[in-house]
Amino acid sequence: MSQELPITILHIDDNETNRYIIGRMLREAGFEAIEAATATIGLQLVTQDQPDLVILDIKLPDISGFEVCQKIKSNPETALIPVLHLSASFVESQDRAKGLNGGADAYLVQPVEAIELIATVKALLRIREAEEAALTSAREWQITFDTIRDGVGLLDSKGNFVRCNKAMTKLLDQPVHELIGNSHQDILHLILNESYMTPFIRAKETLQRESIEIESKNKWYNIIIDPILNQHRVLTGAVFIIVDITERKQIEKEREILYEESQRANRIKDEFLAILSHELRSPLNPILGWASLLKTSKFNADTIKHGLEIIERNANLQTRLIEDLLDVSRILRGKLILNTYPVELPSIIASALEIVQLSAKAKSIEIETKIDANVGAVQADPSRLQQVIWNLLSNAIKFTPSGGKVTIYLERIDKYAQITISDTGKGISKEFLPYVFDYFRQADSTTTRKFGGLGLGLAIVHHLVELHGGTVQAQSAGEGQGASFIVRLPVIAPQSTTYKENKISTQTLSLQGLKVLVVDDEADMRDFLRFALQQYGADVIAVADANQALLALIDKHPDILLSDIGMPGMDGYMFIRQVRKLEPTQGGQIPAIALTAYAGDINEQQALKAGFQKHISKPVEPYILVKEIFNLRS
Repeated sequence: MSQELPITILHIDDNETNRYIIGRMLREAGFEAIEAATATIGLQLVTQDQPDLVILDIKLPDISGFEVCQKIKSNPETALIPVLHLSASFVESQDRAKGLNGGADAYLVQPVEAIELIATVKALLRIREAEEAALTSAREWQITFDTIRDGVGLLDSKGNFVRCNKAMTKLLDQPVHELIGNSHQDILHLILNESYMTPFIRAKETLQRESIEIESKNKWYNIIIDPILNQHRVLTGAVFIIVDITERKQIEKEREILYEESQRANRIKDEFLAILSHELRSPLNPILGWASLLKTSKFNADTIKHGLEIIERNANLQTRLIEDLLDVSRILRGKLILNTYPVELPSIIASALEIVQLSAKAKSIEIETKIDANVGAVQADPSRLQQVIWNLLSNAIKFTPSGGKVTIYLERIDKYAQITISDTGKGISKEFLPYVFDYFRQADSTTTRKFGGLGLGLAIVHHLVELHGGTVQAQSAGEGQGASFIVRLPVIAPQSTTYKENKISTQTLSLQGLKVLVVDDEADMRDFLRFALQQYGADVIAVADANQALLALIDKHPDILLSDIGMPGMDGYMFIRQVRKLEPTQGGQIPAIALTAYAGDINEQQALKAGFQKHISKPVEPYILVKEIFNLRS
């Protein structure tokens, strides 16, 4: 068990008898006594041994006791050591005053009784112990004070710094000695270069915490004053806090921006859903209306043809809307894949022009073409490239008033094939031009807008062109000035053998002698498929569910299977798995096409994985379906 170190007391006196008597008193009281006969030796022992207390005679042979005391107290390493003057010569009041003013902690006159000496020594030691405890506490407090990340200072009742932590000196970029004793208000004005009042004056009035937030030099600060009150609720000082809230302000600003963006996104979504509902419903009115008229009334051939053209045009429009939505879904999920090979652009442009001729003719819009047949081939997916040109031409026709003009130019610019589609239509405002290729964006999304559409076409165009390694740019001089869209695609090096798409004329397609099994729970769809395929010579067996289809497979031995996916009881996936379990003689290896309204990429993958050879989304043109059947059978 460790014992406390003995308390050491140094006695400096040139009188040997005095040293003996005092030393004996100290030792009997349990202290360890060391002695020095001169001031010089005594000062050396003070520095060397760091005694707990010094008993110092005034009259010494080399240096006076008053001067020795001053030397001890002026040295930071020994300043806290208590000094007790003990003298037989200097006994007057002025002598005592001189000693105490020189730094001595007590003054006794020789001869002194042991009881008085020891009591005085113990009192001085208690005082030193209290001072050391206070200093330790102060150091601990300062260390804690300095660990606070915010700038903290203590002010007096006038607002002047009394003390501060390291964070405060760093925030104000001032050393401690420049702050202590100076007004916090003046220093803040000088450092932050801002003319404002800190909350100190307001806190003196309210006697409550006050704060303000200020911005200075691209930084934000929260200035806080916490008043310190005495027992009479009189302000005696204050805690002054500076908090750097720049990061918090940035987060708040970002949150506000995100909130505004989310609100804008919600508005765009709501507008889009309203437009989507309108655009999907609008084609139904002429379709249902003309279908009802043609069914209930007798018309001449021209009227019937006109009505059927309207039905077809609006059905195609609705199909296009759905395809656009599916394309956007594929694009956003990164699932849109191109089937590319070298193609010639003139044929692609011609196909797109053929599709839009009817809508251009309906508005008496002239389409001018200038096609350079020798621009060279591009590596492209022809169906997707046709979609790009069709979209741009359709937009040009839609936004061009009746009697206007649309031009399409194809030319070679350096290593690129450039397609320019221009119109004399409503143009694009400079405010909207940067957003023209954004999803779900239209210059006019109000319910009073003049032009329909979902605002997807140009976004799809932009993505498809980029997938082909090209660029698309929109230009317009402003509203009422028309618009131009410029597509640039890289031309590939001449091929020794060029790929030619296998085009089968609809006139040469024949399903004569082919037995087709159709499975669909929708009676209208079964009737349509039966009628359409019979026009191409097919022998059609149409059933309403998978169980009937399994029986027909075994009994009728069909050559091709067309099956819906979404059916009650057993869906198309379960059905084709059952088919693939059959023996080949029972139809287990029959070529099968999934014909379904489930048109997503994941649905196609599921269909192929389940056992279908082909996935075709509804609705489908009869000749396209016949072509797929022909190719699959071949």
